[in-house]
Amino acid sequence: MASCRKITLFLALVFVACVENKVFIHVHPDGHTFFKFESRGDSLDVYDGDFVHPYHLKNWATEISTVQTENETNWRRITKGIVYDSVIVLQSPGGSQLGYKFHKSKISSWYKDSYEVKVVIEGRRIKQDYPQLYNAVLTDKMDSLNWLPEALTVLMYKGLKDIGHDSLSPEQSLWNHRLVNHLRNSFAKFSSLKDLERIQKDRVDYLEKLLAPFHVGPSLPEELAINMEKHEEILRTSLDLGDDFFIWKILLPGSLFATNATRVVGDTLIWELGLDSLLSHNYTLYGSTVIYTPDKIQISLIFSLILGCILLVIIIWFFSRNIF
Repeated sequence: MASCRKITLFLALVFVACVENKVFIHVHPDGHTFFKFESRGDSLDVYDGDFVHPYHLKNWATEISTVQTENETNWRRITKGIVYDSVIVLQSPGGSQLGYKFHKSKISSWYKDSYEVKVVIEGRRIKQDYPQLYNAVLTDKMDSLNWLPEALTVLMYKGLKDIGHDSLSPEQSLWNHRLVNHLRNSFAKFSSLKDLERIQKDRVDYLEKLLAPFHVGPSLPEELAINMEKHEEILRTSLDLGDDFFIWKILLPGSLFATNATRVVGDTLIWELGLDSLLSHNYTLYGSTVIYTPDKIQISLIFSLILGCILLVIIIWFFSRNIF
């Protein structure tokens, strides 16, 4: 089991459990792909919704059991399935969970078959959107008083942008920045976690008082709070991944040609990663293999040799005719 870290979620919600997620993918030459997902850890964290086993695919099966060790009882969830499609989105639709997409291809030529697999894991964009939280995660200094003001400011900006349906006029965009700056300035006066707890206790009431000087519409505080919650849920599931550890194993037919795997054991490509690998952009697992056909290679060599001999005879005949 991977080592666990404490993650302080919004306003002192602490997770100390950890989950090990193993994903095994076996691509077969006949076109089908076998998947096996296994999550093991505390029951609450196995089912907290940050990393969801694909359940929406036809004829997939899930098994749930407990594993007893000397010190604790862990839950284990295993999901298996076979698919024939070349592109699969392995995520429940419409969720805030970690998204990942599988893509495979096969290119056949006269003397070889080439296989390629990519698994694109969705980057959580913590580094870009929440730089202070990003530094807190990397340094394991998760005191929410340091990063939460910035996070709530960003959430407010995202919520205002959603209300504008991404088609803001320059005037509206400037107005949104004024509101966000006002929120940022109000946070600068906070000196304890209790100040932030007051916001979380009744966010609509806080937004009403905060935005009162701007004479906004009566429905805006509640609408803004709802839109902020959507992005907060994405952030929350991202932080939940802090105690998850992932091991991806991919088995392809043929001999290895190229990969960015962490390591290769026999014919299995292995990637080991945690939240630190997903804080910014997408993380892509890549591997390609090749199967050569010896008989066809021999035929090609023999054909080339015969063709070379014929050309040599023609050249000799041509020169001998010109000389004599």
